[in-house]
Amino acid sequence: MLTHIPIFFVAIFATILISLSCITLYQIYIGTIKLETKEKKHNHRITILDRCSSILPYWLPLLEGLQNFGQQILPDYPFKLMSLYKQTLMPFVVFYVTHPALAFITFFVLYYLFVRAKSPIPDRPFIRFNVLQSILLFLINSLLGATFRALPIEFRMSLYGLMLCNTLFWFVLSTILYSIIKSIEGKYAKIPVISQAVRIQIDNQQQ
Repeated sequence: MLTHIPIFFVAIFATILISLSCITLYQIYIGTIKLETKEKKHNHRITILDRCSSILPYWLPLLEGLQNFGQQILPDYPFKLMSLYKQTLMPFVVFYVTHPALAFITFFVLYYLFVRAKSPIPDRPFIRFNVLQSILLFLINSLLGATFRALPIEFRMSLYGLMLCNTLFWFVLSTILYSIIKSIEGKYAKIPVISQAVRIQIDNQQQ
């Protein structure tokens, strides 16, 4: 009789674990369907103006990322890429670096116009989502940049430091390019953790 007790408890535990896993997967599935349904309801109201306006705020995290990481690693890339960078983005980065107050002014203007619950701008969910996401990306880039600069210069100039800088640079660039592409398509970006945090913030303000 005693030999069957452990097997009995194992069976109960396995059943409970499987049940909880199924319930969790079901809740995730339902949540995904609700999110897609909500997006479809909003998508027909997303105009060309909404898409173009949603792209502009991503200049803020892009310039911050280029300032923090791009200027250190881009000179090591092929000459054509560096030449293209000098002809396109570098003038904006230089202007951004020489006017450090511009980033904070832009940050507060975007927050005042689009993020606040009592915003003077008419409610445009798509623009608001992308503005809030660009602000969050800007804050993350600023934090990563400050952390990287706080590391010893010997590490930053070493192979491992350059590898870390490259990783951070491509993280910044890929998330911004992905968000811009989704904005052009008129779809909501789904960056893990970041987009979810934006959704939570917007839902909390609407309650």
